[in-house]
Amino acid sequence: MTHTVTPDVKARLPAAAADPSADFRADPTVPGRSLEAQFDAIWQRFSRLTHTIDTLTTRSARWRRLLTPVAVSMIVPIQDEAVSAYLSEAQRKLSLYMGYVPQPVEKLHITLALLGYVRAVLPLPGTWRKAELQTLADNARVRFARLPAFTVRIGPINAFPNVAIAEVHDDGQMRLLEQVARDLIPVRRRVVSPYPLIPHITLGYFGRRPTRPLIQALTPLRDLPALPFQVDQVALTLYYRGFGPYRTKFILRHSIEQVIGQMPLMQAGHHDPD
Repeated sequence: MTHTVTPDVKARLPAAAADPSADFRADPTVPGRSLEAQFDAIWQRFSRLTHTIDTLTTRSARWRRLLTPVAVSMIVPIQDEAVSAYLSEAQRKLSLYMGYVPQPVEKLHITLALLGYVRAVLPLPGTWRKAELQTLADNARVRFARLPAFTVRIGPINAFPNVAIAEVHDDGQMRLLEQVARDLIPVRRRVVSPYPLIPHITLGYFGRRPTRPLIQALTPLRDLPALPFQVDQVALTLYYRGFGPYRTKFILRHSIEQVIGQMPLMQAGHHDPD
């Protein structure tokens, strides 16, 4: 999801705290190649914060949901019992310090690319008519079928200023999948990402909280061993906030993830006939 805060919060926080993406744009000392070094830098910066930031209920977030309520994304779904249990246990240990109930385990995923939004009213840049999405999924299925499945490492646990995350470590394959996803989109319709993909799984949103107890809870989770996870499919999804009366802290529980299409990767022993 997009990390945004209101201007008054940005005025009180350094760029790295106000917007994780601004962190990577503004600081040339963040390594461009080593995921280990990038994740270490993310943790060190979180450790220096006094408070987390709330990016779900700000005025700008409410306006964004009004104008672009349905996000279109390429994701890698987490469908592995051991990894799901690993992530669920981390959520349980952090939930006392979160302002929002964590992401339901069945919705946990690695976001490859935000492709835009379903058009609500205005034909804004990066918006799609829902009728176009099945063709996009069909084209993506052909492209991804030519790429081999691979294994990544999930863990340990880390944090951006607004969310708890599980790190995802690989050898560059995730960024290859991201590039394939973006190449499916005409240049004039692409949502420009200002920073490189840092593969991760969002576990939940903190809201506005002091960081000291969070750092204490996160520190032992930084030592968890990583688990292997087989990336063997990509999915085109819609993600949006559900309707109905519920307390704001349950916003993630009531969010809806709609799968438009699933794109399997090539399995071992199979070869692209082309």
